[in-house]
Amino acid sequence: MSSVSRLVSSVCKKIIKPYSPTPISLRCHKLSYLDQMVGGIYIPLALFYPKLSNTWSNKPNNVVSQHLEKSLSKVLTNYYPFAGKLNDNISIDCNDSGVEFFITKIDCPMSEIFNHPYFEKHNLVYPTEIINNQCTYEGSLAVFQLTHFSCGGIAISMCLSHKVGDGYTFGNFMNHWATIARNPLSSEIYPISPKFDGSFYFPPTKDEDSSNVSNNNIVPQREECVSKGFSISSSKLTALKARVINESKVQNPSDTEVVSAFLYQRAMATKKLVNSSSIRPSLLHQAVNLRPPLPKHTMGNIGCLFSILTKEEKEMDLAQVVSKLRKEKEEVKQKYKNAKIEELLPITLEQYRKANDLLVNNSCYDLYRFSSLITFPSYDVDFGWGKPEKVISPLSTSNPPIKNMFILMADKNRDGVDLTCSMKKQDMLAFERDEELLQFASPTS
Repeated sequence: MSSVSRLVSSVCKKIIKPYSPTPISLRCHKLSYLDQMVGGIYIPLALFYPKLSNTWSNKPNNVVSQHLEKSLSKVLTNYYPFAGKLNDNISIDCNDSGVEFFITKIDCPMSEIFNHPYFEKHNLVYPTEIINNQCTYEGSLAVFQLTHFSCGGIAISMCLSHKVGDGYTFGNFMNHWATIARNPLSSEIYPISPKFDGSFYFPPTKDEDSSNVSNNNIVPQREECVSKGFSISSSKLTALKARVINESKVQNPSDTEVVSAFLYQRAMATKKLVNSSSIRPSLLHQAVNLRPPLPKHTMGNIGCLFSILTKEEKEMDLAQVVSKLRKEKEEVKQKYKNAKIEELLPITLEQYRKANDLLVNNSCYDLYRFSSLITFPSYDVDFGWGKPEKVISPLSTSNPPIKNMFILMADKNRDGVDLTCSMKKQDMLAFERDEELLQFASPTS
């Protein structure tokens, strides 16, 4: 037993089932082609609440747990596939078997988790089983844990199967759950009523071919890596945007474009130092949400990706990278703008093929993956006792992590960016010491 795991003093496991039974007409949820392409990984997120509001601060731990369990049961009625069982790579049997809900106590204050240099201690707020068996986990399609700290604070972690949905699905589930928890006696309707109809837009393969559906861009290889967090403040983000505006034709760069380009640039520069060589041909993959043009209520894996290639040092300029990202993004949006339903899948698969061809045909040594959750209101998730002090999506919950993966999230004030990155240890050591990176990004772990 490690010194970290010794901090856990107790663990209790429950099964939470949907409040209302799933109608027979919805019992068989067909996976879409994009669902079938995704590997059996889980999307992790943890919300930290150091102090509960006065109404909740003196209530016993079991009352807090019951509050979450009841509201979780109700939201599962709307997100019923998470409470079902995966049937190979074909469908989900929405049999209301339920989701796993763990309750644990940790014998340390929450500050000790935040101050750890890497993400090892953050994993304490996730069930051990899913951390150690991330790709082979045979439990429920959604796993939750309520963690009580010695300081009186709590953490709520969620791990949702990527087979059921993407980050957008996760964000809607999380906020829908919190809305119900805040208003348990109200008939308040959540703004987006979910529909799991992705297979209508991206028809699945035939049953006998489903096990062969895979894509190296969606099911990346795992390597021994470390994960670390950084934060870019509002003033530093403004400075980076000003540099891009002054040196390119992009006059309204987004947070995602600027931060992704900056991190990509610094990762390539530090990798060059590690290998004492010229720049290595590199590829940036950026995930894109396809809502719109698809309806906002459509849940599942509804996205594609676009890529930019960097082969020479002169292409590493920040403004030039942002310009490339904007050009590729606009081209992708144009492809989908007037597409008919039957054209959606071919267009999406062509995007993946294009990215794979760039990787293979240009002998790329390094692939950098970026996923942005900046537009998701993670810091607004209030279950009734106030908003979280910290929201973390630690890549180390993938065991081992995905190499060169970057997750971007809005910070608590919604004007800066928190990010988590995963790299090989020797690359991270160079990256976290990079002077230009540290001019704009501050380590948070």
